Amino acid sequence: MPENRTENRKTDGVGALRKAIREHFRTQVALAAAVGVTPQAVSDVLKRGKRVPAEWCLKLEAATGIAAHDFRADLYPAPPQEKEQ
Repeated sequence: MPENRTENRKTDGVGALRKAIREHFRTQVALAAAVGVTPQAVSDVLKRGKRVPAEWCLKLEAATGIAAHDFRADLYPAPPQEKEQ
């Protein structure tokens, strides 16, 4: 079962949201300001394990460099991978 939980973390975007806070914003309040939502909205997504709202993804990508795909793989295709030669 732990594997499923890890896999869900990868696909629900919460892990990427936590990474954005940890590495770029430092606080949920700063992330909320960057995205234009309340800190309570950020807390709700994190605590309840909700999907990252689609409206946040491109703003988060612009602010952090973390691909929108990492926040919502169901809406944004994976970035193309470079071929090794």
